[in-house]
Amino acid sequence: MVASEGGPRVFKVGDEFEWRVPLQNDTSVYSRWASTNRFHIGDSLTFVYDKDSVMEVDKGSFYHCNASDPITAFDNGNSTFILDRPGLFYFISGSNAHCTSGQRLIVEVMHIHHHHHNQVSLPPSMSPLSASSPSAFDSGSDPASSAASSLLTSLFPPFVALLVALF
Repeated sequence: MVASEGGPRVFKVGDEFEWRVPLQNDTSVYSRWASTNRFHIGDSLTFVYDKDSVMEVDKGSFYHCNASDPITAFDNGNSTFILDRPGLFYFISGSNAHCTSGQRLIVEVMHIHHHHHNQVSLPPSMSPLSASSPSAFDSGSDPASSAASSLLTSLFPPFVALLVALF
C-alpha cells in the first residue's frame, strides 16, 4: 500500500503476491488481504498482473465466476480502480479457471464518518458500550429496547455488525 498524508490511499491488491491465481492450499489469500485493510471513498486499488485480467462484477457474477457481463474490465497488466462509493465491490479474474481457483476479491468501502467537536452525547441506555449487553439485541416486545436497538444499528453499523458476529 502507498499511503498519502490524510488523503486517499492507493492499495496494491495482494501486496507482493499481486493479482494472480492463488496457490492450491491458499485460496483465501485475497480475503485475508482485504480483511487487513480499511478502504474509504476516494481510495484506489491497483491490480498488477501478467497475461490475465480483472473485472468488477455484481454479487451473483462474483459467486458464479461469471465474466460475461462485467461492470468494468481491465486487461492492461496494471489497472487502477477508484473506490467511489461506500459498500461492497466485487472483483474477479476474467479467466473462469483463475476465478474458481480463488482469484477473486470482495472489498468493503467504509461510510464517511464526520467528526464534530460539539457532538451530542447519547444517553447511557443508547451508548455503544450498552450494545454489548444481551438486552440491547433482544427481540422482545419492549418498545424502548427496540428503539434503542434500531438507533444503535443505524448509528454504529460496523460496531453492531462486529458484536452480532461475536455473539
